Amino acid sequence: MLKIKKQAQSIYAFKETGGEVLNFQIEKNCLKLFSGEEILCEINDEIISNRYFRINKVILSDEKICILCNDDTYNYLFISCMTRETFKYKLGEGAIDFVLVNDEAYIIYSEEGMFGSEENLPIAELGLIKIDIFTGEITGLLDDTILETLIDVESISCNNKTIRILCYEDNGDDFTLDYDLTSKKVRNKVVINYTVDGLVSVGDNFYACYRNRIYKVNESMEITEEIIIDKKVYDEAYAISTGYSEVVLESENEFNIVQLSKL
Repeated sequence: MLKIKKQAQSIYAFKETGGEVLNFQIEKNCLKLFSGEEILCEINDEIISNRYFRINKVILSDEKICILCNDDTYNYLFISCMTRETFKYKLGEGAIDFVLVNDEAYIIYSEEGMFGSEENLPIAELGLIKIDIFTGEITGLLDDTILETLIDVESISCNNKTIRILCYEDNGDDFTLDYDLTSKKVRNKVVINYTVDGLVSVGDNFYACYRNRIYKVNESMEITEEIIIDKKVYDEAYAISTGYSEVVLESENEFNIVQLSKL
């Protein structure tokens, strides 16, 4: 497990080849992200001065920095491109996680978003959406037969071929759905008979997380291998996040990173 000390204002940024800790600086209507002394991006927007502004997740690629954040009303996705302008998308309430695949962001909504206030944006009711980050085109990916019983989408991960989401149904079942990136279709609904609260992937393989355990799973979500995280590290963490092949446990003083690709 990799341990990295935290600064006063720092966040872990996920990257396909392995993430890093970035420092950030918030000034009036301006957010700056730093890798060491280098400024990676500078975003200017009025929501940044909102007292409730929070950065929820950062994903880095070679040419893009994607930031999921919120103010006191909505979640937003900022995409800062090295060769183009910065894009901003208003996501509404309850957008809790996303993955980046080429030039498309796949975003999931929690129960708070799907069944939120009347002021919420209609796209939140779709559970799982895709945004073309350059054109802004938004596509809902779950059909009505799934949405009829769906209460919550809890986690999302992507391997080389498939986006897998972890969902909660109105009958109390946890289940997963796979969105095939080639056929552009949702398939393979699997009801899970054990408790899961997160998904990650390494190569073609998916892993399911619960408390201080990480399970390697097959296409049917059957457990084929178990990894145990140090319970003291787990107990001291106040936030756990996932991205690509990493599980990050954030405590008061440090980030503890489980790098599944190196196990």
